[in-house]
Amino acid sequence: MQTIDIFSLKDHAGEYQHWPLQTQLLIKGLPSSCYVPGYRLLHQFQTPAHEYLLICDWDCPFEEATEIILLDSQLKVLAVRSFGVPYGSFLLNEVLVLDEANLKLTFFRDEHWQVTITPHNLPCLHFSSRSWLPALRTRIQLKRL
Repeated sequence: MQTIDIFSLKDHAGEYQHWPLQTQLLIKGLPSSCYVPGYRLLHQFQTPAHEYLLICDWDCPFEEATEIILLDSQLKVLAVRSFGVPYGSFLLNEVLVLDEANLKLTFFRDEHWQVTITPHNLPCLHFSSRSWLPALRTRIQLKRL
């Protein structure tokens, strides 16, 4: 996985509580048709399969949450996984690239997680910020270390 710096997120105006739950993705400062969860883009990577992995957060000092988003080469959202719980903190402190398919994330209070990008959807029951309905398959696998 290679670190890149080509994306950014569009700024929101007005009061924080009125901001939408999706933010437009910018490519080299130009608008795209892609919208992702979160308000700040923290990290971005390109995979060997020419897909993009974005790590965003909600820029909220009270209930920190982190979003992991996988995009295809045409910027279609393939998978989203969320780190967040009410009244809890998933403030991301560090990201370490382990290899072509794996990252190690370190959150507040030294909580460590491995993120693995799989070539195909695998069974996994989870909820994301994009939907109140559960997803049954995903390409983003999470493992607490």
